[in-house]
Amino acid sequence: MPKSIFYIYGEVNHPGAFRLEKGITVKRAIAIAGGLTAKGSQSRIEISRKNGEKETLTDADIDNLVQFDDVIRIKESIF
Repeated sequence: MPKSIFYIYGEVNHPGAFRLEKGITVKRAIAIAGGLTAKGSQSRIEISRKNGEKETLTDADIDNLVQFDDVIRIKESIF
């Protein structure tokens, strides 16, 4: 497993762990994971991010930058 990775799961076609490259946005991370499923929502995204011993869960935008060890969750569209 590479050192610099991020994780993406939920409503993407190929969830898993991927190599983090400089400047990857959430939109690009979704593309790397095979795109959204038919149920996936570009506006319902959460990122779990470690900050030392603390872990924060925040809503994300597709233009947010992905950081090392981020866990991105793509939720189902509510429509």
